[in-house]
Amino acid sequence: MAGTCLMLAHQVAGKVARDGFFLLEFEPWDLPKIVATAALLSIGLALLFSKVLERKGPANLVPSTFAVSAMLHVGEWLLLPVAPRPTVILIYLHIVGLGAILLSGFWSLLSEVFDPREAKARFGRIAGAGTAGGIAGGILAERLVAWTGTNTLLFLLAALHLGCAAISLTFGGQPARKEAASRVTTREALTRTPLLWRLAALVFLGTCTAALLDYLFKLGAAQTMGKGPALLRYFAVYYTSCQILTFLVQVLSSSWLLQKLGVAKSVASLPLAVGGASAAALLSPAYPFVVFARAMEMILRGSLFRSGYELLYTPVPASDKRRVKTIVDVGCDRFGDAVGAGAVQVMVWLGPTLARPEILGLAIGISVVSTTLAFSVSAAYRSVLEMGLLRRAKEDRPGEDPSMMNTMFEGMPSLTSFRLPRAAAQPPVALETVPREKVKEPVVVPSVALLKPQDPSLACLADLRSQNPVRVTKVLKDTAPVDPMLVPQIIRLLAWDEVSALARAYLDRCGTRIGGQLTDALTDPDVEFGIRRRIPRLLARIATPAAVDGLLQGLGDQRFEVRFQCGRGLEYIHRRYPDMEIRQSGVLEAVNRELSVSKSIWRSWKVMERRDSTDDYNFLDEVLRERADHSLEHVFSLLAVVFPREPLMAAFRALHQEDRMFRGLALEYLENILPDHIRGRLWAILEEEPGRDADSGPNQSVLEELLMTDAKLVLRLKELRTAEARRMEKGSGDA
Repeated sequence: MAGTCLMLAHQVAGKVARDGFFLLEFEPWDLPKIVATAALLSIGLALLFSKVLERKGPANLVPSTFAVSAMLHVGEWLLLPVAPRPTVILIYLHIVGLGAILLSGFWSLLSEVFDPREAKARFGRIAGAGTAGGIAGGILAERLVAWTGTNTLLFLLAALHLGCAAISLTFGGQPARKEAASRVTTREALTRTPLLWRLAALVFLGTCTAALLDYLFKLGAAQTMGKGPALLRYFAVYYTSCQILTFLVQVLSSSWLLQKLGVAKSVASLPLAVGGASAAALLSPAYPFVVFARAMEMILRGSLFRSGYELLYTPVPASDKRRVKTIVDVGCDRFGDAVGAGAVQVMVWLGPTLARPEILGLAIGISVVSTTLAFSVSAAYRSVLEMGLLRRAKEDRPGEDPSMMNTMFEGMPSLTSFRLPRAAAQPPVALETVPREKVKEPVVVPSVALLKPQDPSLACLADLRSQNPVRVTKVLKDTAPVDPMLVPQIIRLLAWDEVSALARAYLDRCGTRIGGQLTDALTDPDVEFGIRRRIPRLLARIATPAAVDGLLQGLGDQRFEVRFQCGRGLEYIHRRYPDMEIRQSGVLEAVNRELSVSKSIWRSWKVMERRDSTDDYNFLDEVLRERADHSLEHVFSLLAVVFPREPLMAAFRALHQEDRMFRGLALEYLENILPDHIRGRLWAILEEEPGRDADSGPNQSVLEELLMTDAKLVLRLKELRTAEARRMEKGSGDA
């Protein structure tokens, strides 16, 4: 904030010195010539500065360049009395050429210090401080001219840039991006980051418009005020007033408008307003309308446009930014000055002396093109955020597949082509043939088994209901054709941990025929929780529209783990079968419901079933695995059904890391893609560090055990309760 304050004070005071000194020695119609010359010099300096910036970095180059500029101002003060006209040209070229480069370099330094999220929060205040500095610079310039004459302005400019150099040195100790800035050519940077093309075009067109209006403004000022100190004081008052208005816009509404309008509309506000003001000036020949149009351009460029424009650079790779930003900020800016000045010169030669209608008409046309281009920035900015997330995620896991989302049964055939060899049906093995030493629990022989029925299905059903793991396993491992009569009982076996894997394999063989039964069991709240939580995996393997509807209904289950598994199933179907229609509104409604709870409830949601780390189905992200926040993992599984999967998974990973740059990039990407009603509920949770377990220690272990559905655990809890009751009875008897 202190650096931008001094830098903008120099910029405003420099404009006073630049325009005032030039119009004291030259005529107004000489302006297009000096503007074009200064523009060509700036383009050359920008190319040189960008090459040095790529090697040295902004933290090293910017302070030294500020110091050189301060020394140049001292030299100009010494030369001005000796050779006024050449010195005035030198002052103009210095302020126009080097001043713009230093402004761009300082913002490059800031964009490497702050991540996108921090930048959005702080750039408005930083720009506001700069605007306040501009006000102070204009006031100081006006008072110095009034008290001591014109030449002392150069001493003020030297002192301001010397202060900027001292402040810039302090950024050397600030943390910067971890990514290495590899050397790239300008063509490579522009090719792989299309956003830079749009920014270059916006800067060029915006400066063309500013040059057109600036000529009309200065010409009218010279004709109205005449030559002498009064003209310099007029410029000082005008630029100071514009800075005050810019400061008010910056402080009162810039940050709020940036949040409400978004980056694209914030950037588009400049050409939209300037085009409207130019149209008003065209309809009315009065000079104040030109003053108003020029002031509108200056105010919005320094406030809303500047905040949005600099924010667009924060996710750009450091190598691309260092190579191109100065060229865009200065080269395109000065090229726009040159083209605008050339257009003015041509119209002055061909038209009337003022060429006022032609100049304003051209300004309106350029503003229309700039507005259209600005509205296309949003998609390009989102693309840069996506690329930045994927690049940072890949840096965390070098040499791996860039895909961050684990697959569910990846590489296996779909159920429609999944067939097991069918063996001949074997008669059921009599219970008496099972060695007793292999029976883990007392054998309970149902009455139907004593009748020795001839129907094999009844025998298998009796085995499945026997609660004997040996007999149950025998039926589930049988390779005979699946028996639809057994399906309801096998679905119930999903809750039995000891045989649930075999039950799931048997149900897999049934294919799409049992989709309705699975959906009914999933959506029936009276069905045991341990069954419902294992059904979504089976529906995901079926992957039919009916299965999708069942999973969407399961997102409304009262138990979190059931909803969690339904989200994983929908994500799998969407990834493996992208043409399968999934009602996105239903998914977003489920996300909204998940986010409608308090933070304490959100943090308490856990997936209690132990997840095998070798099974890709169990985890949304292969890197985080058990470290992921389960509630956040569920929400991102659902969001992956609606939004691009790869950058979303990179954002999910970033939210579990301490790298503030990576995390800030993720938050900015999410803010740009999520609907308002989702983002508003999600933001309070994402702004805190995810992945922290609110519950830990012995109490958490007890909770996990209580929510387990293993039949043996239930029996053991009953035994413990009976033993406790007996102990209490004995204690009361002793008493």
